[in-house]
Amino acid sequence: MEPLRFSFSVAGTACAVTDSRHRVVAGVLGWRLDDADEVLETVALVTSELLTNAVRHAGHGPISVAAELTGGRVRIEVCDSSPVLPKAGLPGAYDEHGRGLPIVAALADRHDAEATASGKRCWAEIPVPAPPAPPDAAVHALLPRR
Repeated sequence: MEPLRFSFSVAGTACAVTDSRHRVVAGVLGWRLDDADEVLETVALVTSELLTNAVRHAGHGPISVAAELTGGRVRIEVCDSSPVLPKAGLPGAYDEHGRGLPIVAALADRHDAEATASGKRCWAEIPVPAPPAPPDAAVHALLPRR
């Protein structure tokens, strides 16, 4: 099966986070995944955290957002023009910031950030439950016929 993918660019503004989160969720919803509610909640939160970091730390330059379904995972990518890679820290109890990467780490199977020619790419992969397997022919043959 060929991967399903979409991408778009946004300005690096606070409004972009909400609008982009809605666009990503709508796109992933179109893939009609099993257990979509849980996957969509995770996709929304991870997308928000990655985008918020890009807007907050990369300035107002362009940001690209992509989502891909492949290999039983939804991969969210956010690229920005800052070459500074994020560092996860431990925020204090009263700190207003610093929880984004720990949240992504808790929700994603895998996540990372890497330098690109024009800045960096931050990504996270969220597992998608496999659809129930059809009963195999031998088991099906043993089932009573109605």
